Amino acid sequence: MTSDVAESSDPADCLTGEHAASWLHHFHVLVASREEWLTELDTAIGDADHGVIMRQGAAAVSRAILDQRPTGVGATLSTAGSAFASTAGGAGGILFATFFQGLAAALTDRTTVSLVDFANAFSAGVTCVQARGRADFDDKTMIDALLPAAHTLQVAAADELSLPEAFTQTAAAAAAGRDATFALVARRGRASYLGDRSANHLDPGAATAALLLEALASTNRTSIDPHQKRKTTMSNNRQFINQPDDVIGEALEGLVATHPTLLTLDSASQLISRAQKATGKVGLLSGGGSGHEPLHAGFVGTGMLDVAVAGAVFASPTAQQVQAGTRLADNGAGVLHIVKNYTGDVLNFEIAAELAADEGVEVESVLVDDDLASDSDNDGPGRRGTAAVITVEKVCGALAEQGADLATIAAAGRDVVNRSRTLALSLDGCTHPGDTDPAFTLTPTEVEFGVGIHGERGTARIPFADADTLTERLVLPLIDSLGLTSGQPVIAIVNGLGGTYPLELSIVARNMHRILSSRGIPVARSLVGSYVTSLDMHGVSITFTVATDGIITAWDAPVRTPNLTW
Repeated sequence: MTSDVAESSDPADCLTGEHAASWLHHFHVLVASREEWLTELDTAIGDADHGVIMRQGAAAVSRAILDQRPTGVGATLSTAGSAFASTAGGAGGILFATFFQGLAAALTDRTTVSLVDFANAFSAGVTCVQARGRADFDDKTMIDALLPAAHTLQVAAADELSLPEAFTQTAAAAAAGRDATFALVARRGRASYLGDRSANHLDPGAATAALLLEALASTNRTSIDPHQKRKTTMSNNRQFINQPDDVIGEALEGLVATHPTLLTLDSASQLISRAQKATGKVGLLSGGGSGHEPLHAGFVGTGMLDVAVAGAVFASPTAQQVQAGTRLADNGAGVLHIVKNYTGDVLNFEIAAELAADEGVEVESVLVDDDLASDSDNDGPGRRGTAAVITVEKVCGALAEQGADLATIAAAGRDVVNRSRTLALSLDGCTHPGDTDPAFTLTPTEVEFGVGIHGERGTARIPFADADTLTERLVLPLIDSLGLTSGQPVIAIVNGLGGTYPLELSIVARNMHRILSSRGIPVARSLVGSYVTSLDMHGVSITFTVATDGIITAWDAPVRTPNLTW
């Protein structure tokens, strides 16, 4: 909300558009200079993408302000929100965009803003973030820095402090809130999957929020050029890449060049679609962060997806990307979103579905949450989405080709999810493009158990053992979780996480079949290979789906994609 008080004519008593622009330029400078630190924080309890995503978002904001030259506080913050939303993926991207948009909406077209009005607008922006992210104080998120900052701003306004005094105190409050996250156990976001292992680490979202307030307190200081070229260094861990920021676009170009009769590329929105667009059928759209190849782009084609949308490495695509993908996937019978259960994916796909509905496109969603390691009774984000997404895309794709309607396909996809569980372990962490070190390291006697597909640590470390023993550690909990008994057939997927070679996967598959056979559980169909990866992680996941005749029939239906064809 805003005050009814007239805008101040004294620049010393109000925030101006020039002040707001300087704030956001300084934010870009701070994020760029501390990108490695933010990445280190996210590596410890997340998926190591936060620094890159925040740098990209802050840089886009700074560029947009220089290019568009908005006048006034409200217009500047609105520009920031739009730039962040269209550039920065993941949960962090959409939540910071939401903050700027909420702040701008509270100020409408104001050109100058008093401290009282800015404090009220700031609180409104924080409220929008809480509503979007469903987070509260002490959940170990950006809210732990933003709420103390909002309270301090309100007190400073009531005490009629000067803008520099108010902003200095607000930055100190945000920094204290950031530091307080160190001891907290995460209850929201990807860090929550670590449970108690998330304690004794700073939250990267809170750290970035504190940088935002530090930038606000330093807007009158001389700074370096916010658009200086990013330094690039060669990684000690050698990789076949050119520049880290170009990895996704170049990889998509290479994929389409390899399969020109199957695929086409929209490079602006990073969309892979069928070279020959289908007509009349339900369109299938999936996607998420890159680094999981061949998922999802490798499964675009007849019998599976119509469109795949690629985010940055381990970061969800933006809502605008998903919206563009939804338009492209629409064949006139509605669009099914197949979404893995990660906060950033869920938020951005939800927004895209709302935008598509406004355009008259009917959208249904299937949320894939098959990861047994992240199963919990708390009110956190729920199980992660992993390799069962292959089965969902295959079954739903077959039904779409056969002409089933949107509601029928969505119901079938949700049934597959309910019948599926996955469990994974890894012998090494993965290394992001351009990084020098893996996300985590293990001794020769350790195995990371319960890993996800974003390079994050698992739920525990267990002793290294031979292949048969480690396979048993995965298979037996899956049998128990699904309540499998003799005679119940399953579709089984033995999936490499990127750095596991085929001989190893076949040895794991061998013992998986032996364990199931000993219990009278038939394997109706199976896949063995690297289908849902985590960059170069040396790990394996096993997925079971309790099969029905209908699921098997859909699985057996013809499919022609770059990475799955029969």
